[in-house]
Amino acid sequence: MALYLGDINTRARGLRTHLLPASDLERLARAASLFALQRELSGLGYVRSDAPATALSLERAVRRHAARYMAILERWCTDDRRVALAVIFEDEDRRSIQAILRGAQQGTATEARMAGLVPTTSLPERALLTLAAQPTPTDVIRMLALWNHPLGTPLVAAASGPHPSLFEIEVELQRAFARRASARAQLGGSQVVEYVEQLVDVMNTWSALLHFVERDPAIVDMTFVEGGRWITRDVFHKLMLLETRPQVEKRLAWELRRSALASALRGDIENLAQLENRMLRAQIDWQKRMVRVDPSGAAPIIGFAIELRAEVVNLRSIIWGVALQAPAALIQAEMVVA
Repeated sequence: MALYLGDINTRARGLRTHLLPASDLERLARAASLFALQRELSGLGYVRSDAPATALSLERAVRRHAARYMAILERWCTDDRRVALAVIFEDEDRRSIQAILRGAQQGTATEARMAGLVPTTSLPERALLTLAAQPTPTDVIRMLALWNHPLGTPLVAAASGPHPSLFEIEVELQRAFARRASARAQLGGSQVVEYVEQLVDVMNTWSALLHFVERDPAIVDMTFVEGGRWITRDVFHKLMLLETRPQVEKRLAWELRRSALASALRGDIENLAQLENRMLRAQIDWQKRMVRVDPSGAAPIIGFAIELRAEVVNLRSIIWGVALQAPAALIQAEMVVA
């Protein structure tokens, strides 16, 4: 039997009213300078009035602002409900770990590895900075294992060889997350179950788009993540037999036509970054629909968490767009929620 979520739902709806509406985002995108943007964000309560008007400083302030809201949401998820809704917070951890692992592999600067991340109580700002400062993916995993993070321990085996493969580490990260999320989703009710399946379908969609060119049947066993609804192992295998990306996109659109992700695959896809934004927008729209279908379910909580992530992504685009003096129309076009 699903747990009672009514009180958390009410609070999540309240938190959602604090997120910036599209009109505010559009106004921020038209800021003439970082100083003007800093002043606007200060008036909205996102940065201190004496904060430096630099892109890195503003991005850090936005991340910390999001962390405060995520911490509030986590505090309300007490006892068994913390387990039932863990997927919401562990998904942010998974995304953070993956971004930091990639940054370590590429040797990017510490702050660059933090781009777009949302801290949680299990991986707060200080922990993320510590991970982002590690020189190699193996060092990142060593820190996670030392902290007994639930997504860190499963990565130790993948990183223990003489030449650890980031590809294998990322796949194991996805599978560890999917196993944990699928095992406990039922506790949160049908909307949490559906959301977990959605996340796994997104993982397999990305894998199909990235790896079909390898023409290797073994790629199915190497990359497929169990736990989705629409992208099954059989469907994934058929995707791997296609010859061009347009063919893969067309087949994915067909397989996902009745899913929450359907709108993300309609029309032409110029690049994978655009598809990522479309997928997040589709998931947000789906959660809004689910709130109307069953207001007592987990959709208001899930919806707030992913809208908070979208806000972080949007504000980051605005900050760097203003810093680079990009046209406001271009900045707005790249935002997740327009």
